[in-house]
Formats: sequence, C-alpha cells, structure tokens
Amino acid sequence: MPVIGEINHRQLGRVVISSRPNSRRATARWRNGLVSLNVPRQLGLPAINRLLDDFAPRLLACRPSLRYSAPSRMSFPGVDFVIARQSVAPSRMLAKASLPVCSLEIGTDFDLDDDATTRMASTLLCRMARKVAPDILLPRARELAARIGRNPVGWTISTGFRTLGSCSFRGYISLSYVLVFLPADLRDYIICHELAHLSEMNHSPRFHTLLDSYLDGREAILAARLRQYSWPVLRR
Repeated sequence: MPVIGEINHRQLGRVVISSRPNSRRATARWRNGLVSLNVPRQLGLPAINRLLDDFAPRLLACRPSLRYSAPSRMSFPGVDFVIARQSVAPSRMLAKASLPVCSLEIGTDFDLDDDATTRMASTLLCRMARKVAPDILLPRARELAARIGRNPVGWTISTGFRTLGSCSFRGYISLSYVLVFLPADLRDYIICHELAHLSEMNHSPRFHTLLDSYLDGREAILAARLRQYSWPVLRR
C-alpha cells in the first residue's frame, strides 16, 4: 500500500495518507500512534480533509489511551524524551538516560499499537526519568524553598508512582521521580505542597491558605489541572 504523504489535521494531528490499487472507499484507523488513512487514488486534499473531519469523532472516541509514536519528542523542563525506531536490534528497545535528552529507540519488530509495547516503552521511560530526576527536580526544589524561606532537613527522590510527594514529621521531603513528566507549574505545585507541610502536617484550612500564598493564589487552579493531567507514562 503506497504512502502518498502526511498532513496535519486540526483534531487528529499527523495523519499518514496511503492508497491501495482499485480502492473505492476511504478507511481510517490508528496505527503506530498515528491515524492511517487509506483513500482512493486521485482524491484531492480538500476531499481528504473533509473525510478526516467526518472520521474525527469516531477516531477520537476510540483513540488508544496511551500510545507512543516514532519519531516523536516529549519536552519537559530540563529534559526531552526522544523516541525513534531502530533496526540494528529489531527485537530490543534501547534506552539512554542523559541530559538534556533521553533517548528511547524501539526495534522495528515491535508493534506500537500493541499494549505490551506500550508497557515496555513506558517502563523504560520511567527508568530514564528516575536516573535524571535528582539533577532536574532537586535544584528547583531548593530554589523554591529558599524563595519561600523554608529549610527542610533534607530532600530525597522516591520511586513511587501514586504518591507524588511527602513530608515527614522530622522535616524530610520526598519527591517522586514522575514529577519529571510534569510541566513546570505543576512541579512547583507539588513542591510547594510539601513545603507547606513543614508548617501544617494536615490539609486544614490553614494549610490551604499557606499553600495558596506560596502559589500566588493559584492553588485551586493548579490542583484542578493536576487532576486532569494526561500522564505520558503508565502510572501503576
């Protein structure tokens, strides 16, 4: 099935356009994290865009919850995660954790639409994030603590998925490595949340008032954004 090219659709993103000989109707499906559209020959760009507009509601409704595409790049403060295909070791995924770019090369034997591929790629992305997390998260945490005027006894990076941060009664703050996959303001929200626990070890009105002052009155907005955030890795 020859590939005609790619277009960027306003709802579906990158779409790979191809055509089969004697094809009489258009079909569309998710493949390798992108929409693959098969169209009859001689179909023009305006008609293709109209087809994609018609297909978009169904495709978006059945979009895989988490799939990786290659090549692709996920950018976060301090680090980019670059995903590519490689044929040197087609049955393996090759990961390299470094700053400012971590790379994941997925062998050509892997089907990017397969759940097992997603799980393996997610695991490797998390392993890389754990390695670079101290260099990314701790300098910012110390900067915020100094700005607020708080002085934790110490900082650690945790390996937990679900608990994004914690503060002990002794004054130690732990931050999960998965904060690497957050935008800057949501990272700061988690860090400030734990800094507020140095004064208030509960979630009382006094705690929220303090945290809101750390966040320039944006606590409720940031908390809502975090609840709605689409994580780029599987959080077990």
